[in-house]
Amino acid sequence: MTLSQALPIWWAWQWRVIVAVIGANIVLGFLLGIVVSVLSLSQATYTIIANFISLVVTIYASIYFFRYVFEKFHIYVPPKRMDEYKKAALK
Repeated sequence: MTLSQALPIWWAWQWRVIVAVIGANIVLGFLLGIVVSVLSLSQATYTIIANFISLVVTIYASIYFFRYVFEKFHIYVPPKRMDEYKKAALK
């Protein structure tokens, strides 16, 4: 696969992740800020919780949109045990 072939696939995945993560972090950061102020927690506690939530959201969005782009571009990943599948298809 060349760079000119890989770049559109990478960009189709990456821009979706960026938009989703920014949007989710804004909404979840706002909601977390309200909860933290109601519970009178410290700024350090807010920062730790916000960073953890951001990490989880980023990982989830990255995997979700990675699968989405694979399906969109019809990328096929053959199974490791291809011989067994060939044998089953021939029966």
